[in-house]
Amino acid sequence: MKTLLNLIFLLFTSVTLCQVKSDFRVYQFFGNDSINGHISKIVKYNAKGQLVFEKLTDYKTSKYNGFSDVSTTNFYKDTLLVKTLKAYPRGIVKDSARIEFIYNEQKQLIGKTYFDFKKRLKTDLEFGDCLIDSTDYQPEPTWEIYSKIKFTYKKQDQKTEYYAPEHHWDSQNRYLYVYDNKDRIIKESSLNHDEIVWHKYYSYVENGYDYILDWDGKFEIETIADWPYKYEIRFKTDSRGNKIEETKSKKDGSQNYRIVRIFDNSNRIISEKRYDSKDNIELTKIYNYE
Repeated sequence: MKTLLNLIFLLFTSVTLCQVKSDFRVYQFFGNDSINGHISKIVKYNAKGQLVFEKLTDYKTSKYNGFSDVSTTNFYKDTLLVKTLKAYPRGIVKDSARIEFIYNEQKQLIGKTYFDFKKRLKTDLEFGDCLIDSTDYQPEPTWEIYSKIKFTYKKQDQKTEYYAPEHHWDSQNRYLYVYDNKDRIIKESSLNHDEIVWHKYYSYVENGYDYILDWDGKFEIETIADWPYKYEIRFKTDSRGNKIEETKSKKDGSQNYRIVRIFDNSNRIISEKRYDSKDNIELTKIYNYE
């Protein structure tokens, strides 16, 4: 009996350990220039495997795109993320932001409210030919809403609408989603309230998917291959289901980018290389786990 209990304990412990997420850092550099790289991302989890802290420092998704320096701290109530705090320490003005999450009884996320905390221009400011300086701002920073998003669902994990009717950071304040019978998105629409900005149409194959982009909803082409904005995303996976390669191609078959990933025996990514349209190494990331 004691032996059986020990085996059960070991099994439970091993399963638990496999589910625990490890904190990690990402060392990033352009091409193969590893000497001039830097730590671009720091990620920390709590004992439940929930993301509690993330710090980005000139973090790149490609050579030319990325994120400004920001630190993010998450707060949970049981399994639900209820609040996020963001800090931008390297900005000219040390702004902060807060996101509050709202759920329904089915634990579906039905709302996000974004606040920013910063010094604001004085309300009685008269704009003339002079440049704005520090004296034109209120002496103390304040919190204000800059986006309030509502989500609508057809069923538990099938979001059908994202809409910010009153406050939002840009004119694309509404998104609509249509799914197939396998719960895959087949149409995504971006709108400014009721005005169409673009439609994306998705179709799926065994190792990836295609999508076409329809700006302003004006194209009336019956054959998908004739659409001017058509792209293919293809994946290669290893025996454990990890995506070890991702390629995006344009309509003419030319490469847009290619990403190659290496995983360790615990299915954790340890390196990622992004190649450009000419298949030259553009960006390299090395993952170090604690």
